Amino acid sequence: MEIRQLMLDFYHRFKDAFNDEIPTIFRRFTFHWLMWILPLIIFILISSIFYRGVLFDLPVGYIDLDKSVLSREIVRDLNAAAHADLVNYDNQLTQAKRDLEKAKIYAILYIPSDFEADVLAGRQPTPMLYYNALYYSAGLYSIMDYSGLIATLNTQYRTTMATSIGLAVPPLAKVNFNYDGLFNASGNSMYFQQFSAVVHLLQLFVVTITIHILAQLPKRTRPNYPFVLGKLAPYTIWFTMLLIFEIAMLVFFSKARVSGSPFAMIIVVFFYVIAAQSIGILLYTFTKTSIDAYTYIGVLVGLALTYSGIVVPELSMPWIARLISSLEPLTYALNKLFDLFLRHSSWLSVLKTCGILMVYPIIITVLVRKRLVRRLHSQ
Repeated sequence: MEIRQLMLDFYHRFKDAFNDEIPTIFRRFTFHWLMWILPLIIFILISSIFYRGVLFDLPVGYIDLDKSVLSREIVRDLNAAAHADLVNYDNQLTQAKRDLEKAKIYAILYIPSDFEADVLAGRQPTPMLYYNALYYSAGLYSIMDYSGLIATLNTQYRTTMATSIGLAVPPLAKVNFNYDGLFNASGNSMYFQQFSAVVHLLQLFVVTITIHILAQLPKRTRPNYPFVLGKLAPYTIWFTMLLIFEIAMLVFFSKARVSGSPFAMIIVVFFYVIAAQSIGILLYTFTKTSIDAYTYIGVLVGLALTYSGIVVPELSMPWIARLISSLEPLTYALNKLFDLFLRHSSWLSVLKTCGILMVYPIIITVLVRKRLVRRLHSQ
C-alpha cells in the first residue's frame, strides 16, 4: 500500500508540473529560438551544404605521353564516368601540379610513354592517378570511377594477351553484389553525414533548454524530482516531434527510401531525447552556476561529434576511443536510426537500443536525485 501511495504521489506531482508547464512553453521568445527557430535554421544550412548530394564532374587534369589507342580509351572512359571531368594538360606536368595545389583541379592522371606497348608485352606499366589529400571529399570523389575502369581493362587485356600466346584463361568466379542503399552506393556516406549532423545537433538544443528550464524554475516553488521531470516532459515530446519532422523533410527532399518502421524511429528518438535531457540534468547538478553548465555543453558536443562515428568510423578508432564512443547516447541512437533507414530492423533490436538509452536517465537519477533538489533550492 505504501508503494502504491508513493507512485500516486509521484504521478500527481508529475502531472501538476506537466500541466503547469504546457501553457508557458511559447510565452518567452528565448524558447522560440531554442525550440524551433535555431534548429530549423541550422537544418536549412546543413541541407544547403549537402543539396547537391554526390559530387559530379570534378575537374581532373590528365597528361597522356603515350597517345595510343589504349591511353585515349582510358581518358575517354574516365571522362564519360559521372565524377570526373578531364582537362588536357598535354606535357605540362608542372602546370598540372600547380593547378592541383590551387584546387583548380582535384586530381592528375599521368599515363607514361609506351604504355600500350608495355601492356601488350606484359610488362605491367603503371598509369598514375593521384589527388590532393587536403581536399579530401572532392579528391576522393574525383578518382572514384578509376579503379573500376582499370579493373575492366585488366580483364579485357588479360584475355587478349593469353590468346596471343596460346594459353587458355581459367574461368574466374562470378560474384554478384547485392546492396540495398538509400539512393546509390556512392551517395550513402554523404547522406549519412547530413543525417547524423541533424541528429547530433538536436542533442545540443535538448541539453541547452534542459539547463535553461532548471535555471529558470520559480523560486516560490519547492521543487522535487517528480516536479522536475514533469516540467521537462513537454520538451521531451516537442523535441521528439521536431527531430522526426526534420528527418521527414530530409527524406522528402532527398527522395530517400525508409526500409524500416517509421514508428520504430519515433520510439528511438523519444528515448534519445530523454537520454539527452538526463545529461543536461547531470551537467546542471554538478556545476555551481548555469554559466558553468552551459560551458560544458561545448565539451559534450565535441566528444559526441568526435567519438560517435560521425567523423571517424568506430572500427577505425583505438580501443580507448571506442570506450568513449560507447558512453555516448548519440552513438546508439544514430546507429539504430540509420539502421532503420537501410533495412527492416527487428523490434527486438529497437527495444534493445531503447533499453540502452534508458540506462542513462536511470543511472543519472540515482546520482543526482537528492543533490539536484538541493541545487534547485539553493539557486
